[in-house]
Amino acid sequence: MKPWLSEEMEHLFQQLHQQQLRIICVASCNQKCGSSTMSYWLAERCSVNKTKVLLIDLDLSGSGQGYEPIPWETENKNKEQNLIKKHPFLDILPQPKDQSTVLTLRHPHKLRYLLQYWQQHYHYIICDTGNINTANWRNLPAVNIANASDGILLCLSAAKTTESELLTSITKLEKSNCNIIGIIINDQFNPTLSQRMLKSLENKAWWLPAKFKDKIAAILNRSQLLQGKYQ
Repeated sequence: MKPWLSEEMEHLFQQLHQQQLRIICVASCNQKCGSSTMSYWLAERCSVNKTKVLLIDLDLSGSGQGYEPIPWETENKNKEQNLIKKHPFLDILPQPKDQSTVLTLRHPHKLRYLLQYWQQHYHYIICDTGNINTANWRNLPAVNIANASDGILLCLSAAKTTESELLTSITKLEKSNCNIIGIIINDQFNPTLSQRMLKSLENKAWWLPAKFKDKIAAILNRSQLLQGKYQ
């Protein structure tokens, strides 16, 4: 099954639809949280109902959507020529190549103007903004993008994101009066129950005969439930 058709994505989409949120910012607390993947899945889900969706790649601190940066300007009247047509209902705007464009987008009113322009042509706009705690001259402040959006989805990685990184991210968003829609937890790096039990079996059950440990390990490795593959 396509991941954007999962029950979790459907629940998220219905929440956005009910609150009439059209410009959505997706950011992460730290690197490797999967915010770019989540941005793409959300864009695909929003386009399922045959509504026009634009995914803007502004994750300048990471790989983003994986497309090569291209030169585009906020004042260019032919903005559509820079788009990648994923399918009839989903377009992708890659990262800007020119630093002058990045500097222009740092101005809140310029950023709002761009989003308002695209809103005339698309029902949903998804902004992939990357790590909210990365700040340097090459990047766009994710908080600024979130403030110009209708709401933000914050991604964290279980077993990777620290409590400090999460609290810092939330504090930054709250100080800028951003609408936090929700927090998405990525379990990719989080050990499954099966892995935890296997580790305990290896470290603490030293007194068990090897053949019994092998049988228990085989059962744990075959269990779909303990490996989190029960959906």
